Amino acid sequence: MKKNFRFFDNRQKYLLFVTTTNEKNKIADALKPIIQKLKPKYPALKVFDAGMGDGSLLMSIMRQCHQKMPHIPMLISTKEISLEDVRLGLEKLPDRFVEHKNTVFVISNLNYVESTSLRSNNKMKQKKMNWKIVKLKGNSSLDFSDQLRKLNQGFLSKKWQIERNPINGNPTYKEPSVIIIYRKDQEFSLKNIIPKKNNGKNNFDLIIASQPYRSRISVEKKVRYVIDPMIKSLNKKGKLAVIHACGNDPGNQIIKKIWPKEKPFPSLYKSILKYIKKNTDKNLLKDLKFNKKTNIRYVLRALPNEISGGIATSLVFSAWNAAIYVNQISDEQILNAEKKNNYQKIVQQIVNKNKGLYFNNELFVIERK
Repeated sequence: MKKNFRFFDNRQKYLLFVTTTNEKNKIADALKPIIQKLKPKYPALKVFDAGMGDGSLLMSIMRQCHQKMPHIPMLISTKEISLEDVRLGLEKLPDRFVEHKNTVFVISNLNYVESTSLRSNNKMKQKKMNWKIVKLKGNSSLDFSDQLRKLNQGFLSKKWQIERNPINGNPTYKEPSVIIIYRKDQEFSLKNIIPKKNNGKNNFDLIIASQPYRSRISVEKKVRYVIDPMIKSLNKKGKLAVIHACGNDPGNQIIKKIWPKEKPFPSLYKSILKYIKKNTDKNLLKDLKFNKKTNIRYVLRALPNEISGGIATSLVFSAWNAAIYVNQISDEQILNAEKKNNYQKIVQQIVNKNKGLYFNNELFVIERK
């Protein structure tokens, strides 16, 4: 494999993966016991999602938080660089403001290190900070939906643009942008939790980092650029839940059959934990509690007759897509495999053998004492 291999999140693969697997639901189920143990302090329950994606997981988390704490104000903050994902997330949001009126929802295009402070570390870019406040009027989800849709037509298309980082080639924001959304009729009771432009820093009761990094990057980068900044953004008794793919499943078997030398998951929970304990400031380390990892198994959605009655072409396609997406295979490798045309037979064999397809994630929780 080339040394300069890069896996960039492909939009079509992601959307097909989200709609053909139950991963988001299974992660939400696994987070339920964690949410039940949250004990927020005045003035609000504060939750951060370190990568909103299409918003389906975050909306499930917001529902769970409402059920547990129906009358407590909530600050829900998230980051997402993809313009299309922001649109999808905002489309799911109106109902949340009907069920839980006293909610402040914040979304930015900042990176992990910056996202909890709502401030760019690039001084030149910080001067171009776009700070958009949306005060929703009305009482119904239709009222709120109409107002949020206007963001698509103007602010998002102009201010949510990306460029390549000249140093590492990663996609990054062209201009830092923050959107703050809340109901206008709740403004008085929420004023203490609405972030201010020059003081947007918050610490959180719950941080969710679901698939927050590329699986192949070094353990140092996983900790330095994602996990460490999230740990430092926890409230006292706050919990950081990290979820990532870990292989050892039929999806990974497909990859091994086609590319025997592939190792998509070189650094998992054990090596991450070891690195944190070795490289974290001792005073901070004393304040942390590391819980045992658990496994989350999720499946490819399929109708019973799609498997028992001979593998349908659509199922082969969605199984292949899920396998290459989860294992983060490069477009070049995929193209070469599809030219040889033997991948379909391999997918069919493994789906038949397992009567479907499933994947494994690791979930581990780091708590601030």
